[in-house]
Amino acid sequence: MRKFISFFSIPVLCLISSLAFADGGGGGGMGSSCRVDLEDFTFMFSAYQPHLTGDKKYCTDIPGLGRTNLVLDYEAKEGSTSVGKKRIVDQRIKEMMVGVEVVRSSDGKVLAEIPPKKIRSGVLDTVVDFDQKGMYELHLKMVDADGKEVGETHFPIKVGYDSGAQFRTVLVGGTVLFALLYILYLTSAGFKQQVDKVLGKLKGF
Repeated sequence: MRKFISFFSIPVLCLISSLAFADGGGGGGMGSSCRVDLEDFTFMFSAYQPHLTGDKKYCTDIPGLGRTNLVLDYEAKEGSTSVGKKRIVDQRIKEMMVGVEVVRSSDGKVLAEIPPKKIRSGVLDTVVDFDQKGMYELHLKMVDADGKEVGETHFPIKVGYDSGAQFRTVLVGGTVLFALLYILYLTSAGFKQQVDKVLGKLKGF
Protein backbone atom coordinates (compact mmCIF):
# COMPACT_ATOMS: atom_id res chain seq x y z
CA MET A 1 0.00 0.00 0.00
CA ARG A 2 2.77 2.45 0.93
CA LYS A 3 4.61 1.62 -2.27
CA PHE A 4 1.51 2.32 -4.34
CA ILE A 5 0.75 5.62 -2.62
CA SER A 6 4.32 6.86 -2.96
CA PHE A 7 4.41 5.88 -6.63
CA PHE A 8 1.08 7.32 -7.80
CA SER A 9 0.04 10.06 -5.38
CA ILE A 10 2.58 12.65 -6.54
CA PRO A 11 1.85 12.44 -10.29
CA VAL A 12 -1.92 12.35 -9.69
CA LEU A 13 -1.72 15.42 -7.44
CA CYS A 14 0.45 17.20 -10.00
CA LEU A 15 -2.12 16.39 -12.68
CA ILE A 16 -4.96 17.77 -10.56
CA SER A 17 -3.01 20.92 -9.80
CA SER A 18 -1.97 21.60 -13.38
CA LEU A 19 -5.46 20.99 -14.78
CA ALA A 20 -7.07 23.11 -12.11
CA PHE A 21 -4.82 26.05 -12.89
CA ALA A 22 -5.31 25.55 -16.61
CA ASP A 23 -9.09 25.66 -16.15
CA GLY A 24 -8.92 28.66 -13.85
CA GLY A 25 -9.14 26.90 -10.50
CA GLY A 26 -6.04 28.74 -9.33
CA GLY A 27 -6.98 31.96 -11.04
CA GLY A 28 -7.51 35.23 -9.31
CA GLY A 29 -10.42 37.57 -9.38
CA MET A 30 -12.84 35.83 -7.05
CA GLY A 31 -13.14 37.72 -3.79
CA SER A 32 -10.93 40.55 -4.98
CA SER A 33 -10.91 43.81 -6.94
CA CYS A 34 -8.81 45.02 -9.86
CA ARG A 35 -6.83 48.23 -10.09
CA VAL A 36 -7.26 49.81 -13.51
CA ASP A 37 -4.82 52.55 -14.46
CA LEU A 38 -5.88 55.26 -16.90
CA GLU A 39 -3.37 58.05 -17.43
CA ASP A 40 -2.69 59.60 -13.99
CA PHE A 41 -5.70 57.96 -12.40
CA THR A 42 -6.52 54.60 -10.88
CA PHE A 43 -9.91 52.93 -10.56
CA MET A 44 -10.89 49.90 -8.53
CA PHE A 45 -13.01 47.57 -10.65
CA SER A 46 -15.41 45.11 -9.02
CA ALA A 47 -18.17 42.89 -10.37
CA TYR A 48 -21.06 41.54 -8.30
CA GLN A 49 -23.73 38.93 -9.07
CA PRO A 50 -26.23 39.29 -6.19
CA HIS A 51 -28.60 36.69 -7.63
CA LEU A 52 -25.84 34.07 -7.54
CA THR A 53 -23.26 34.94 -4.90
CA GLY A 54 -24.61 37.87 -2.90
CA ASP A 55 -22.02 40.56 -2.21
CA LYS A 56 -19.01 38.52 -3.32
CA LYS A 57 -16.60 40.50 -5.50
CA TYR A 58 -15.12 39.38 -8.81
CA CYS A 59 -12.59 40.86 -11.14
CA THR A 60 -11.72 39.49 -14.59
CA ASP A 61 -13.29 36.05 -13.95
CA ILE A 62 -17.06 36.29 -13.47
CA PRO A 63 -18.49 32.79 -12.85
CA GLY A 64 -22.15 33.06 -13.82
CA LEU A 65 -24.46 34.53 -16.44
CA GLY A 66 -27.23 37.06 -15.92
CA ARG A 67 -27.43 40.53 -14.41
CA THR A 68 -24.08 41.69 -13.11
CA ASN A 69 -23.25 44.92 -11.30
CA LEU A 70 -20.02 46.53 -12.48
CA VAL A 71 -18.48 49.21 -10.28
CA LEU A 72 -15.52 51.51 -10.94
CA ASP A 73 -14.34 53.37 -7.86
CA TYR A 74 -11.72 56.11 -8.24
CA GLU A 75 -8.74 56.13 -5.91
CA ALA A 76 -5.43 57.97 -5.81
CA LYS A 77 -2.85 56.28 -7.97
CA GLU A 78 -0.67 53.86 -6.01
CA GLY A 79 2.67 55.45 -5.20
CA SER A 80 1.26 58.99 -5.02
CA THR A 81 2.18 59.51 -1.38
CA SER A 82 2.37 63.30 -1.47
CA VAL A 83 -0.74 64.85 0.06
CA GLY A 84 -0.42 67.88 -2.21
CA LYS A 85 -0.08 65.75 -5.31
CA LYS A 86 -3.07 63.64 -4.29
CA ARG A 87 -5.22 66.76 -3.91
CA ILE A 88 -4.23 67.92 -7.39
CA VAL A 89 -5.09 64.53 -8.90
CA ASP A 90 -8.37 64.38 -6.96
CA GLN A 91 -9.32 67.82 -8.30
CA ARG A 92 -8.40 66.83 -11.86
CA ILE A 93 -10.60 63.73 -11.81
CA LYS A 94 -13.57 65.92 -10.84
CA GLU A 95 -12.97 67.99 -13.98
CA MET A 96 -12.75 64.93 -16.23
CA MET A 97 -15.55 62.91 -17.79
CA VAL A 98 -15.37 59.11 -17.80
CA GLY A 99 -17.33 56.72 -20.00
CA VAL A 100 -17.68 52.93 -20.03
CA GLU A 101 -18.50 50.32 -22.65
CA VAL A 102 -18.88 46.57 -22.18
CA VAL A 103 -18.30 44.72 -25.46
CA ARG A 104 -18.57 41.04 -26.37
CA SER A 105 -15.27 40.02 -27.97
CA SER A 106 -16.71 37.46 -30.40
CA ASP A 107 -18.93 39.85 -32.37
CA GLY A 108 -18.29 43.33 -30.99
CA LYS A 109 -21.80 43.67 -29.58
CA VAL A 110 -22.10 46.47 -27.01
CA LEU A 111 -23.96 45.17 -23.96
CA ALA A 112 -23.75 48.35 -21.90
CA GLU A 113 -22.63 51.90 -22.52
CA ILE A 114 -22.28 54.94 -20.31
CA PRO A 115 -21.37 58.09 -22.27
CA PRO A 116 -18.55 60.13 -20.72
CA LYS A 117 -19.79 62.07 -17.72
CA LYS A 118 -18.38 63.71 -14.63
CA ILE A 119 -18.07 61.43 -11.62
CA ARG A 120 -17.81 63.86 -8.72
CA SER A 121 -18.72 61.08 -6.30
CA GLY A 122 -15.75 59.06 -7.59
CA VAL A 123 -17.96 56.06 -8.42
CA LEU A 124 -19.20 54.89 -11.80
CA ASP A 125 -21.48 51.86 -11.99
CA THR A 126 -23.67 50.02 -14.46
CA VAL A 127 -25.61 46.76 -14.79
CA VAL A 128 -24.84 44.30 -17.57
CA ASP A 129 -26.92 41.27 -18.53
CA PHE A 130 -24.39 38.66 -19.65
CA ASP A 131 -26.45 36.21 -21.73
CA GLN A 132 -23.59 34.13 -23.15
CA LYS A 133 -20.45 32.72 -21.64
CA GLY A 134 -17.26 33.87 -23.28
CA MET A 135 -14.79 36.74 -23.42
CA TYR A 136 -15.80 40.37 -23.03
CA GLU A 137 -13.95 43.68 -22.80
CA LEU A 138 -14.55 46.66 -20.59
CA HIS A 139 -13.54 49.90 -22.28
CA LEU A 140 -12.81 52.81 -19.96
CA LYS A 141 -12.57 56.18 -21.70
CA MET A 142 -11.70 59.61 -20.31
CA VAL A 143 -12.28 63.03 -21.88
CA ASP A 144 -11.64 66.52 -20.56
CA ALA A 145 -14.17 69.31 -20.07
CA ASP A 146 -13.77 70.34 -23.74
CA GLY A 147 -14.62 66.85 -24.99
CA LYS A 148 -11.02 66.05 -25.94
CA GLU A 149 -10.05 62.43 -25.32
CA VAL A 150 -7.45 62.12 -22.59
CA GLY A 151 -7.00 58.35 -22.64
CA GLU A 152 -8.62 54.97 -23.01
CA THR A 153 -7.91 51.52 -21.63
CA HIS A 154 -9.36 48.06 -22.29
CA PHE A 155 -9.21 44.97 -20.15
CA PRO A 156 -10.69 41.49 -20.63
CA ILE A 157 -13.47 39.86 -18.64
CA LYS A 158 -14.16 36.13 -18.75
CA VAL A 159 -17.78 35.26 -18.04
CA GLY A 160 -19.59 32.01 -17.37
CA TYR A 161 -16.67 29.77 -16.51
CA ASP A 162 -17.15 28.63 -12.92
CA SER A 163 -13.56 27.85 -11.93
CA GLY A 164 -14.73 26.33 -8.64
CA ALA A 165 -16.92 23.79 -10.44
CA GLN A 166 -14.13 23.00 -12.89
CA PHE A 167 -11.71 22.42 -10.05
CA ARG A 168 -14.16 20.06 -8.34
CA THR A 169 -14.54 18.13 -11.60
CA VAL A 170 -10.77 17.78 -11.91
CA LEU A 171 -10.48 16.74 -8.26
CA VAL A 172 -13.13 14.03 -8.64
CA GLY A 173 -11.48 12.82 -11.85
CA GLY A 174 -8.10 12.57 -10.13
CA THR A 175 -9.60 10.65 -7.21
CA VAL A 176 -11.30 8.17 -9.54
CA LEU A 177 -8.08 7.69 -11.48
CA PHE A 178 -6.17 7.03 -8.25
CA ALA A 179 -8.79 4.49 -7.13
CA LEU A 180 -8.73 2.65 -10.47
CA LEU A 181 -4.95 2.42 -10.40
CA TYR A 182 -5.07 1.11 -6.84
CA ILE A 183 -7.59 -1.59 -7.80
CA LEU A 184 -5.41 -2.54 -10.76
CA TYR A 185 -2.39 -2.72 -8.45
CA LEU A 186 -4.24 -5.10 -6.11
CA THR A 187 -5.78 -7.33 -8.77
CA SER A 188 -3.12 -7.51 -11.47
CA ALA A 189 0.05 -9.36 -10.55
CA GLY A 190 1.76 -8.13 -13.71
CA PHE A 191 0.93 -4.47 -13.02
CA LYS A 192 2.01 -4.81 -9.39
CA GLN A 193 5.25 -6.39 -10.47
CA GLN A 194 5.98 -3.55 -12.89
CA VAL A 195 5.25 -0.91 -10.23
CA ASP A 196 7.43 -2.66 -7.65
CA LYS A 197 10.17 -3.01 -10.24
CA VAL A 198 10.15 0.71 -11.02
CA LEU A 199 10.10 1.56 -7.31
CA GLY A 200 13.09 -0.68 -6.77
CA LYS A 201 15.02 1.21 -9.43
CA LEU A 202 14.04 4.58 -7.97
CA LYS A 203 15.42 3.57 -4.57
CA GLY A 204 18.82 3.34 -6.17
CA PHE A 205 18.89 7.05 -6.94
